[in-house]
Amino acid sequence: MTSDRTENIVEIDTDKPAFGFMVDLTGELKQDTSETARPAAFFTLDRNYSAGRISRYGSLFCEGNCIKSLLNNDGLLPLDNPDVKCAIESAFNDIPSLVRFRQTVNEMAYYFDLYCFPEIDRENSSIGCFLVDRCRDVEAAISLQRKIERLDIINQAVRAFSETTNLNEILRIILLAVTSGPGLGFNRGFIFLSDESCTYLHGCLATGPSSPAEAGEIWENLSEKPLSLAEILRFYRSGESPFDTYVNQLVTSLKIPLAENSGFLKRCYEKRQALVIDSDLNLNEHEISLKRKLGAESLAVVPLVSRDSWLGVIMADNLITNKPISSSDLQLLEIFARYASDAIDNTQLYARLQREIAKLKEANEEIIKTRENLIRSEKLTGISKMALVVAHEIRNPLTVIGGHANARLRKMEGDPENERIYGIISKQAARIENTLNRFSSIVSLSEKKDGEFNIGELVLETLKTLVSVKSEKMPRFNIDDEAKGSRIFIDQGLFHKAMMIIFREASVLAGGLSRLRLEIKEQHNTAVIYVGRDEANEKFAHSFFDAMRAGQSGIRSQEISVALEILKHYGGDMGIGSPEMSRGWLAVEFPLIKEEK
Repeated sequence: MTSDRTENIVEIDTDKPAFGFMVDLTGELKQDTSETARPAAFFTLDRNYSAGRISRYGSLFCEGNCIKSLLNNDGLLPLDNPDVKCAIESAFNDIPSLVRFRQTVNEMAYYFDLYCFPEIDRENSSIGCFLVDRCRDVEAAISLQRKIERLDIINQAVRAFSETTNLNEILRIILLAVTSGPGLGFNRGFIFLSDESCTYLHGCLATGPSSPAEAGEIWENLSEKPLSLAEILRFYRSGESPFDTYVNQLVTSLKIPLAENSGFLKRCYEKRQALVIDSDLNLNEHEISLKRKLGAESLAVVPLVSRDSWLGVIMADNLITNKPISSSDLQLLEIFARYASDAIDNTQLYARLQREIAKLKEANEEIIKTRENLIRSEKLTGISKMALVVAHEIRNPLTVIGGHANARLRKMEGDPENERIYGIISKQAARIENTLNRFSSIVSLSEKKDGEFNIGELVLETLKTLVSVKSEKMPRFNIDDEAKGSRIFIDQGLFHKAMMIIFREASVLAGGLSRLRLEIKEQHNTAVIYVGRDEANEKFAHSFFDAMRAGQSGIRSQEISVALEILKHYGGDMGIGSPEMSRGWLAVEFPLIKEEK
């Protein structure tokens, strides 16, 4: 059988450029110069499954190649394969057939198409068999499938980016896509982000096994039930993952100063270019130290760049499998990094926007609070003015009546009837006087809400209210270290009322609120608010009281009287003093809360 086969073999020169072939029913191969030519063999097969008239094309079927054993032995075809045997039998029954099969030779897998034609030689009852190598097609299909899977992972990652604004989740999605088996397929991934001034990179997140044993456990779990990127992300969100502990501890401990690093990181950033860092590169001591800490022989580094700044880098390696990082791997990682950069940039922009919204919300709440304080202050001012006017109008004639009754009462000795009448008048006048004293109070005790307050915070709130009303800048304001924790017992609204009157009238005299100078000090169990001008003026307080008494410079004695009444109600007072122990400042005092010993 071997000699017959040898006599019928037609060798074709395989040193020529690749070409295809055509075959007629005689088994003669004709050259085809197409670049898509595939190795093939034509032979006849009798009913004893013996091959003859073998024609070969392509290196796969030539002498010295392991596949020639298929054609030089009785076991030309895997007849134990039912599909192959069925195709041959169909051809013997005048039915052309095609079968695809996989054959392992010397532990290498090969893929073939077998075309079986009805009788070629009716004398010998043989059929024609056309065996075509399709390894290239299988490899192309596998490569295509691999590309599709990678693109699908990138698509899943981009879709996941749009579903969250949490930076940690964005970073986790990036690393899962980088290290996913069907995706980019790296063993480990690391993300370093830069600070706002781009002075250093700090490690944020990492994923991947720390040892071959851990890698085997991870891959075994994934092989049992392949998960999509979204399912893996949910797994990490649940906190059930026992992996990544070591690499995360490692990467979060790293902080890379960019000023000291003039090597691959600087090149990566300036040129916006992905790099493979391996032993062939001339690295500086900082880069060598970084590679040693990560334990990587070969490292892919890809920049994360936004529209106007450097966000950081993605680093990835194949520590476990030691698979070389190809240019296509690096190119795909670079493409994915662009999507990742946009996701990180959008997330950071969202975070900044949220902070600005929080600031605006706080400012809006402050405005509302200021407006409420102002409204309350104006109401108290109206009540105060009304109380003072009514009390003044009633007290003047009442003083005359009471005084006259008391004078007449002293002269009525021996006249019981008149003594009784003038006594009644005197008592009722005194009763009305007491009622006026209560009425002239700013607000009844039942309406007050006294409490403990920090005097510095109260003064600051009062100033903010005045600034918003008068549209002026804040005055110079200083709190002595000892007075920063000073607390007083008072109604917050009444404090604002009293101090707004004093600050407003003092600003009129100083020429504007911004020209005032305020200081708070703690002296002899009292908190003292000193009010002066920003320029040295030892007579500021004297001018204030003189103007108040004379009703000049817009200072209204009635309103100052209201402020003084509030101060005195809480044990405070207003006078002349100075924080520098020189006189000339307006001094407003409040008793401090006594600490229990």
